[in-house]
Amino acid sequence: MDSNDKTFIHMRSGCIVHVDSSRVAIELPTKSKFGTPYHGWNSLSSATLNGGFRSFRCRSSTSCPGNEADTINVCGVINSKVPASYDGINPDPAMLIKHAIDKDRDVQFKADSTVGIMTAAYMKTLRTATRSSAKVVVDAIVTAGVSNSRAVGADADCFDVCIKSKNQDRTKIDPPPPGTINTVVVINAPLSESAMVEAYAIAIEAKCAACVDLSLMCAKSGKIAQGTGTDCVVLLCPTTAITCKEADEISFNENDTNNECDQILYAGKHTLLGEFIGQAVREATREAILANVRELHGSIWRYHCRRCIKCIKNLILSGAQPCVPPFPMMPVPSAPGEVLVLGVTSILLSFLVGNLFLPRSATVLIAAASWDRCLPSVPLAIHPVVLAGEVISFVTHQLTHERVYRNPTLGFLAGVFFLAGVLSLFVCGGHLFLTFVQWITNLFSKQVCSNGNSYCDNHNKIIQSVLDFVPWISEVALLETSFSLQLLCTIALQMARFLERSQLDEARSQLSWLCSRDPSNLTAEDLAGATLESLSENLSDGTVAPWFWYIVFGPLGALGYRIANTLDSRVGYRGGKYEWFGKPSARFDDLINFVPARVTAIALCFAAYITPCKNCCSKNGLKTAWQDCSQCSSPNAGWPMAAMAGILRVRLEKKGEYCLGKNIVRVRDPNSSDIRAGHWIAQVAGVVSLLAAIFVLLFQSWLVRRG
Repeated sequence: MDSNDKTFIHMRSGCIVHVDSSRVAIELPTKSKFGTPYHGWNSLSSATLNGGFRSFRCRSSTSCPGNEADTINVCGVINSKVPASYDGINPDPAMLIKHAIDKDRDVQFKADSTVGIMTAAYMKTLRTATRSSAKVVVDAIVTAGVSNSRAVGADADCFDVCIKSKNQDRTKIDPPPPGTINTVVVINAPLSESAMVEAYAIAIEAKCAACVDLSLMCAKSGKIAQGTGTDCVVLLCPTTAITCKEADEISFNENDTNNECDQILYAGKHTLLGEFIGQAVREATREAILANVRELHGSIWRYHCRRCIKCIKNLILSGAQPCVPPFPMMPVPSAPGEVLVLGVTSILLSFLVGNLFLPRSATVLIAAASWDRCLPSVPLAIHPVVLAGEVISFVTHQLTHERVYRNPTLGFLAGVFFLAGVLSLFVCGGHLFLTFVQWITNLFSKQVCSNGNSYCDNHNKIIQSVLDFVPWISEVALLETSFSLQLLCTIALQMARFLERSQLDEARSQLSWLCSRDPSNLTAEDLAGATLESLSENLSDGTVAPWFWYIVFGPLGALGYRIANTLDSRVGYRGGKYEWFGKPSARFDDLINFVPARVTAIALCFAAYITPCKNCCSKNGLKTAWQDCSQCSSPNAGWPMAAMAGILRVRLEKKGEYCLGKNIVRVRDPNSSDIRAGHWIAQVAGVVSLLAAIFVLLFQSWLVRRG
């Protein structure tokens, strides 16, 4: 629609819709379709200008209708188009609408008798629908923009619960993204206040139903949306002072066609008026959304193709644990069904397609990463880390005498044997598990498929694929137990959610998922910093290092690393009775993390470089990692933590031990936004590390074939 194109639509209720490229102006009638003058209009809306429950007079006189002394005052609604870049703050939205009313020469609206709303949608999307009977007319006028589509309950964009006054500083509130469905419903019959509320609710439900009809996708969660984040509904009906009968003496009788309709007392779904509102709003909203989708995407089919792609992307990003409980002892929610399907499909494709082009070691790693992302881990009863913890507890509490811990020499020697014994136990156990699985499959192949079995002869390829799959998936399961990126990132996101909502008690409880630090006196900044530290350090310990040792020694190398790391976390800390007993485990853990920690710092900086993340600097990350890594007592932990501090330009501090990033120019304390940025960078760094590991495995395979 060009700026000079102007359209007039005469609606059955008597209102006139003036449309051009800059606004939609709805001029309300001053007389009913039977010629009876209206005294005024009642409005119920969430509008920016004159929102809430309002009454507007069409006439200056309060005497009987038709008084020649009456001065006509035009009431209406203006839906003003604003640029997509408008932040909703500057200029003030109410003043912006008033300015649009003042400069409009086609309609003679006044700001005090006009309901004002805004949209960034094209006015081409305007659609109307009408439902009517002998006496009642319902007109629906809708414009739609869906780039800001939201599902009910989707994560908030603004975390200030309330604005105390209109004069409060609003610059701290993040502006909503553009895209609005604006709905105006004009009814030519007066409604009681309760009926207006009923009618308003039905209009909203009808708008939601239209969004569901078209499978409109939430731009934030990927789920079915029920509208946008800034929708507005305006409901208008004439005031009741147009008849001589009292409201309690009349009824809405459609069979009586001689008189005008008096005040309607009910507008629920069982009433004819409820039917009219629902049908008109649903039809107009559906057509307006289709017009907007065609304008942006060319066709509804292209939109749904992009929606499917985004749904898959959101499933991958959300993973198997979209939420973890606020308290560690609570059960972890099960994965959504669609995520489970995606995970199983990814693993099967890794086996069926990957083995055609990639070496076995690469397909095992890809499948294990898919498992970690989309499927729950193996049961805790057989999880190697849990079993290792039970073995460590049994040995340290039941089998080891207290004097071993008190004597440095004896404790150190016992710690060496303890480290070697536990490592040997689990590595040998893993080897026996893989060997046993391979032996079972070979035995089945020989006993069942080598005796002239006709079924095996007819389905030889399928059976062979199954027999190859069993030992392959066993390696995948064993490797998957050695790392966890998904759970780490999910916990970090939940911490950000708690801090954004000022839920400090829940955030303090959540911290126990990440580290053993006492959270009772930690502030929001301390909790955010501890989360970023754990996110970066555990990216090295929990993901990059297992993959590194998988490349070197295969699944047993990754398993051995995980057991050694578990030993360090249980007995390798300084001080206490395990000071000397745990020292061999601590030193061995320092040794096997030497390379992975530095690789993780590089991966984080590279992720910051390739990620369009606001206020992130990869150069700062490398510089801070080099300068501040030695502050930590561990020779390895400081590298990824300092890199994260430099990338985000924040101070990561553990009082009395280290302060990473203190020399950064304009350094600040971390907050929940930094957790979200760090979460994204950690995920990208994980993908970068995975791709690098696959490349190394390909190179290994090429060297083996060449040799």
